[in-house]
Amino acid sequence: MRRLGQRLRYDDGERGATLLWAAATLMILLGMASFAVDLGWVYLNQTRVQRAADAAALAGVVHLPGFLDRATDDAQRAVAANGIPVGDSTTMTVTQLADNKLRVSLTTEIPTFFLRALGTQTFTLTRTSTAEYVKPVRLGSDSNTFGDGNDPNQFFWAGIQAPFTRKHQGDPFATQCLDNASPSRCISTNGDFRATGYYYAVEVASGTGNVTVEVYDAGFYRRSSFDRETGDGIVDYLHTPTFVTHYALYDVDSTPLDPTDNRPLGCQLTLPAERFRRTYMNRWQPVCSLWGSVTPGIYVLRVWTTGRSGTASNQYAVRARAATGPDPKVYAINDMSIFTNKVTGTANLTLAEVPEVHAGKKLELSFFDPGDADGPTSFVVKMPNGSTARCSWYAENEAGTITATGSGACDIDTTGRVYNGQWVVATVDIPDTYTCGSDCWWRVQLNMTNAHDRTTWKARVIGSPLRLVPND
Repeated sequence: MRRLGQRLRYDDGERGATLLWAAATLMILLGMASFAVDLGWVYLNQTRVQRAADAAALAGVVHLPGFLDRATDDAQRAVAANGIPVGDSTTMTVTQLADNKLRVSLTTEIPTFFLRALGTQTFTLTRTSTAEYVKPVRLGSDSNTFGDGNDPNQFFWAGIQAPFTRKHQGDPFATQCLDNASPSRCISTNGDFRATGYYYAVEVASGTGNVTVEVYDAGFYRRSSFDRETGDGIVDYLHTPTFVTHYALYDVDSTPLDPTDNRPLGCQLTLPAERFRRTYMNRWQPVCSLWGSVTPGIYVLRVWTTGRSGTASNQYAVRARAATGPDPKVYAINDMSIFTNKVTGTANLTLAEVPEVHAGKKLELSFFDPGDADGPTSFVVKMPNGSTARCSWYAENEAGTITATGSGACDIDTTGRVYNGQWVVATVDIPDTYTCGSDCWWRVQLNMTNAHDRTTWKARVIGSPLRLVPND
């Protein structure tokens, strides 16, 4: 009996120890479960905060370089839209890393659930995102001058035609007439006509002061031949044109992909045809001056024509100079209407700047009315390293009919004016391994036996201009 009692007492003690062990194990499991719940909560919020930082960087970067305050405001709104408003428990730091690169850092306090019982009330989370805005493709010039036919590095003039010129004369956007009956009346209208004309960028860098924007030979002054000087001339009908050429400069804004919504600066030059020859013919004259420290960014020069009569082509050049700091870059936006009258034989014309960031994307090049000249003509698309690009291309007439196609080396024969009044559209697959160093300009090699050709070119990289990049 004594042994039995001892055994019973021993079993009672064992059961008590087991209960204590079970209780302790339960506490550990509950603690681990609590930690797992709060850890999952933290991971969830890390994703939320990172998403908000990404959205903030992408929303703000488009305002650079001139409007860091707007970049900050839009970044803050993007954070709030992602459910993490900047306030007592959330702070945001916005840093401009370059003219087109913005870094946003978010720090926020995340409350815990079960870990409060262990004395941990909050977690601090910090997430950073960097966004880069890829600027519009620069067209036609890598300097402070665009369309100077006297410059051996350009070989073309900027150009715009009078409102009643036939479209097939080489300008698809400034002319109202697909076909015309007189210098003041269209038989059929041009569906691509836009009254806004053409846009040129005057891209000002930080630290630049006292900028002057000038135009060479701004008015229409008829020459004795298309090969002489700028080659201003009458087409379609022999008449005295009365159209007007306008130039106006617009302020920088936060939508650099859209040149049509900038605010006018009040600088404008208006020149009726053949007026003020002594002042403007074969001379550089100012359109606008920006004094003092100039807000960096892309200013827009708009050029357009108006009038009740005129079938003619006006050629000119654009230049920008700075008294302090680097001269602005001047280039065409979206498309460029040009006139070549200095090319006999072979010449390489500057087409488009395609930085390495576009590796793996598609480059679309469009040429209106190319090779509209006498004798054998062709054009070859050249990559920055001088090699001939490979492309697929097609020609399309006014009715939308495909008239020709091709692929392989981007060397297109235009002899016999076979693409008169047509668009030739070439698509280039930019290699994933594409590099270009400090010179990323693609060029067009013109092969001509006759000196003059009136044409319009476009270039665009297909894809979003905004992207997230690794944090520095």
